[in-house]
Amino acid sequence: MTKRPTILLLCVLLVMLAPAQAQVADNAELASIHREDQQARADAANIDWSVVYREDAARRARVLVLMREGALRTAADHYHAAMVFQHGNGLEDIRIAHALSTLASTLDPDEIRYRWLVAASWDRIMTTQLQPQWFGTQFHGDEAGLFLYPVADGAVDDAERVRMGVPPLAEAQAKIGEMAAAMGQQVHPDPPTIEQLRQERRPGETSAP
Repeated sequence: MTKRPTILLLCVLLVMLAPAQAQVADNAELASIHREDQQARADAANIDWSVVYREDAARRARVLVLMREGALRTAADHYHAAMVFQHGNGLEDIRIAHALSTLASTLDPDEIRYRWLVAASWDRIMTTQLQPQWFGTQFHGDEAGLFLYPVADGAVDDAERVRMGVPPLAEAQAKIGEMAAAMGQQVHPDPPTIEQLRQERRPGETSAP
């Protein structure tokens, strides 16, 4: 068993053992790390990914330390940690993001941001393995422009997307132009199929998070 799954198991046990009625404050350092993660992506058109990748790795390393120390106690703590791992580069990072966001949503089922991250991390698990995404949260780009990563037919319906805080598929498609403009890109004129993507990229390789 690797260190990360062991740490995650300890995190789960902490949640199970914590008294349901306990009023615990959100961890301020985790909240700060999450803000840094978001600020690094605020100017989408001018991101220096070589810098952000290095900073992301440092943030993930610090979150792992906090996990070992039992610092993740609240729904927000798990969400903040999950978002940092959602921006990781490997499948293992994304799986941790999915587990942590699921814990956050379990602790606070009414918070739509937590449900959205459950859906988004699941989609990223699928795309990282060169499988169609389910919810439609992942947009990829290449030299030809930005496109919605292929979506699996019938995996979920729009009602389930809305329940998870994800817009209906047609709405996501309609936002590609707006997103591309914000990122300084154009819309892909002929989005690749899942078969074409599989030919271009090996499983486990990811695009910029």
